Amino acid sequence: MDEKLKTFYELYERRKSIREFLDRKIEKDKLERILETVRRAQSAANRQPWHFIIIEKEHTKKLHEVLTKEGFKTAPLIIAACAEPQKAWVRKADNRNYAWVDVSIATTELISAATAEGLGTCWIAAIDPVRVKEILGIPAYIEVVGLIAVGYPLTPLVKEEKNRRPLEEIIHYGKW
Repeated sequence: MDEKLKTFYELYERRKSIREFLDRKIEKDKLERILETVRRAQSAANRQPWHFIIIEKEHTKKLHEVLTKEGFKTAPLIIAACAEPQKAWVRKADNRNYAWVDVSIATTELISAATAEGLGTCWIAAIDPVRVKEILGIPAYIEVVGLIAVGYPLTPLVKEEKNRRPLEEIIHYGKW
């Protein structure tokens, strides 16, 4: 395996949900590279039905009331991932709107880029989206998909075995 591939796979071996962060600001150039990765994420029909709100620690105080874990409150950055369903591609066969799928793809790429930069993240879905919209002034036609806590992890990002189902249980070849 070549070095670039090895680095790619090692990144995913280190990635995990981080719930406690060091009190250390994220460098502007790192954040810009992460956000550029989000901007370049793929989406159905290239509709890009997403918005991301970057909230630095000094402005996260009101958001603390919607965070379920104390450790999230130590994150120097919270990013609100939002969908704009009206802009999304809709599959004709079943009228399925792909806004949430597209935001999830962009968010996954954000998390991967942050990991590559040595940062920890946690996708926070256990929130009250109505309250988040009120706090952040998000328009009614926008949906909050989740919050992402971002920062330097309290414990290092190291390779560790994760509790995952075996391939035989989740992969099907040819048919179910």
